[in-house]
Amino acid sequence: MQGVQTTHPPGMICFASGEIARYADSLACLTRLQAPAGSSLAFHMGVLVAENLNKGVTAMMEQPALQWAWIMGDDHLYAHDLLLRLLDAGVDAVAPLCLNRYPPLDPSIVSASAGRQKWLEELPTAGLYKLAPDETCGDAGLLIRRVVLEALERPFYDRLRSGSFKSEDQAFTRKVQAAGFAIWIDVEHVLGHIAAMNVRPVVKDGRWHVRLTGGQTHVVDLAPKRVPA
Repeated sequence: MQGVQTTHPPGMICFASGEIARYADSLACLTRLQAPAGSSLAFHMGVLVAENLNKGVTAMMEQPALQWAWIMGDDHLYAHDLLLRLLDAGVDAVAPLCLNRYPPLDPSIVSASAGRQKWLEELPTAGLYKLAPDETCGDAGLLIRRVVLEALERPFYDRLRSGSFKSEDQAFTRKVQAAGFAIWIDVEHVLGHIAAMNVRPVVKDGRWHVRLTGGQTHVVDLAPKRVPA
């Protein structure tokens, strides 16, 4: 993390990883990340993701000078200035656009009324998208201001999940909305979600293709192209 001079106040980067951080590229992004001078890093490891994030956010709240928490995991790639751009948005809670790591690779936004993930083509291509009252999202890259966290009951993240929200991050964003705050998606700034794909050769239409599958789910067939020497 690199501290830079900016008009934005400092905050806490809450980074959660497994016992061993899964992807070196993700740690490289964290190393290059620009943050307002005076910001801190809470790096917690282990399989209890909700507990690790609670530790990070609680540490931020115990330091009055810190005015925001930025949630990040160890399976994402992002630009070095992403955090500063999210701060520029000037809203209470905002996340970059992120896709799920499993097929069909839709945004990590769930629409309760539709009973499905929101489709990428349903989102605008510029500006900020405000989650509808029946929509929740994942927390990867979520920037959340102190004023929001002050309004939430603790623990911030539920450590046991059940019911209609499939994971602790969707439940957390619902909790923010229930406290009266909007959550925005900055579609002009995105996260890369590192995913494992099965790559295999297949014959299709009389020629070789490369097939990508996630588990047993077909994602796409790619036709290799060669540039003549």
